[in-house]
Amino acid sequence: MKNSNLHTSRTPAILGLIILLVGGIWSVVHYAASEKERDLRAWETLLGVVAESRAQSVNQWIDAQYAVVRELTENASLRFYLSQTAAGEGGDSVETQAAQTGYLRNLLETTAERTGFSAQSRQSKVQANVGSASDSGLVIIDKAGKVIVETAGFHSDETLKATLLRAIESGKPSLQDLYENPRGEVVVGFAIPVFAVQPGASGPQAIAAVAGVKRARDELYPLLLRKGTLTSADETLLVRREGEAIAFVSPLADGTAPLRKRVSLSTANLAEAEALSKPGGFSLKQDYSGREVLMVSRDFRQTPWVLVQKIDASEALKESRDHQRFLLASLVFGVLVIGAGLVAAWWHGASVKDRSIAESLREKSIELATQSALLQSVVDGTPDLVFTVEQDQLKFCNKAFGSLVDEAPDALRGKTLSSVVGPAIAHRIEAVVAESSKTSKAVSRMLDLQGSAMARHEYFTALPIPSAEGTSLVLCLARDMTAEQEAQSKRQALMKQIVGVLTCIVDSYDPYCGEHSMRTALVAGAIARELELDDASVEVLDMAAKLANVGKMFLPRELLTKPEPLTIEEQQLMHLHVQHSVEVLKVIDFEGPVIDVIAQKSEHLDGSGYPAGLKEPQLLLESRILAVANAFVAMVSARAYRAGVPIEETLDRLLNESGSKYDRHVVAALFHVAENRPEWISWSAPSSTVS
Repeated sequence: MKNSNLHTSRTPAILGLIILLVGGIWSVVHYAASEKERDLRAWETLLGVVAESRAQSVNQWIDAQYAVVRELTENASLRFYLSQTAAGEGGDSVETQAAQTGYLRNLLETTAERTGFSAQSRQSKVQANVGSASDSGLVIIDKAGKVIVETAGFHSDETLKATLLRAIESGKPSLQDLYENPRGEVVVGFAIPVFAVQPGASGPQAIAAVAGVKRARDELYPLLLRKGTLTSADETLLVRREGEAIAFVSPLADGTAPLRKRVSLSTANLAEAEALSKPGGFSLKQDYSGREVLMVSRDFRQTPWVLVQKIDASEALKESRDHQRFLLASLVFGVLVIGAGLVAAWWHGASVKDRSIAESLREKSIELATQSALLQSVVDGTPDLVFTVEQDQLKFCNKAFGSLVDEAPDALRGKTLSSVVGPAIAHRIEAVVAESSKTSKAVSRMLDLQGSAMARHEYFTALPIPSAEGTSLVLCLARDMTAEQEAQSKRQALMKQIVGVLTCIVDSYDPYCGEHSMRTALVAGAIARELELDDASVEVLDMAAKLANVGKMFLPRELLTKPEPLTIEEQQLMHLHVQHSVEVLKVIDFEGPVIDVIAQKSEHLDGSGYPAGLKEPQLLLESRILAVANAFVAMVSARAYRAGVPIEETLDRLLNESGSKYDRHVVAALFHVAENRPEWISWSAPSSTVS
């Protein structure tokens, strides 16, 4: 009977607690949702203003370019001359035609200089009789696609000519959308037809077309740059639809070049896909990098582009979400207070079993406190830095961390990393912490923590700690590797010095091949970077190139300096220098396959090389690069008894032997590199005779 009464007395309290909890949660959720909706509408307005401003700037710029080209197409002298040419009235003298062509050229040049259509490409000037090239310019072509005249340095490509012919055929202005020209530059063109002075029987007839071309990075892309920031992560970009894909036609914030990224239009929850399908709208979605963003879009009158203006949602809505968390925390606190009151009311009526459970819990609490104290002692006893971070704030740190910043560990709790170790160091640590939180895995990095609070090289590990509450607590461990890093740097510096000394000795031993090793290393490194090899592979290739001829010091000097062709026996003796190099260098502990690259540098894809006769599948990419670089330098470099082979002829020889002796991709990369290295031409000049 007593237990029944106790159960009856508890029921209203439990029901009241449940009703209070449900009502409180509903109220907080409803209020938080309305606050979030209000914040979203505010951001929609702000983003819309920014997007409208930048879209208007782009539209004005497009109109200005068309206006320049239209001014030329309406020039009376230009129309008269082109009408004569189209009608076949070309009976003028050569001098008269030259004067008319000169007038058109001067007209285009003057207009180009006045309107920015004459910007030169930013590239090294070759000291030779080679005209400088321009990615921007003006051009006139006739109905047959023949270039009548174009500005200096500018050369029309087939893509632009097709657009001009399309404008002539349709009789309407035509946009040459953003594309990559043969020089690798992203450009945009504006084509307008030129009509004959006298209309034909069927009305005005287009007889030619004028186009203006500009590099996008000169004027268009700067219009998208931020002039004042909304947040630290807002971004403006241009996209267009290409079939079932989204093409990003402007540079991206992650460093991706324009026209280099495409994403499927059907990608779920993609902000850029929403922008193309519903231009002018506002949404909360994920962008191309996987970030949750707030986005608005605007389309353009004369282009297929859509402007996307977006900001990082987590940063934009941080205040709103913090407020929601505060409300939820307040609710939980209120429930706990009420629960504590109910527990106090029930305390006197609790059973012996309840008291036993409470006593057991107290014992467990004491045990937990003891274990916590032991763990604290262990953590404080290590010289490594141990601390936890939650939402950029320190929640715990050991004595080693406190000693490093000269503060007590308890005083640091609750402070931001930036206020404790400085913004620069905090940014590096937070990047690793964010990656760990995002992947829910341990992340380790070598961090160079240089700042006002510390100057150390740390092996840093971030480990997310899962919790039932879903908090983003991350455990951070850092071990000082400064001494080890300094020792490693000294070893690397010493290794480079040794390599430099050996390179000088080798080149001086063979006077006909002076600077051969350094030039080979220079060419090999340029090819490797063109093929986008990583830094470690480039370093391996540099050392292999500089040390590849060490074995020549074991050959008779008169064999190296012999001006006449070598006999078969002498060639076989010369081939031994590869094995000598490997034998001498194998005792050195290189980082990477330096020895293997040297051993394979004279091998060919078809197995005709030496010393092992290896074939294509057995050859490292680095050794293929070194083989091409070595052959290129040997042919193009002058010797005391002959001038060097011209670069064009050398490249043709290598191309003829690609596929059999040399890797086609490596030779192709060398072609691209050599075009921009005019200083290599000087290698072919005859050297002084060796005494």
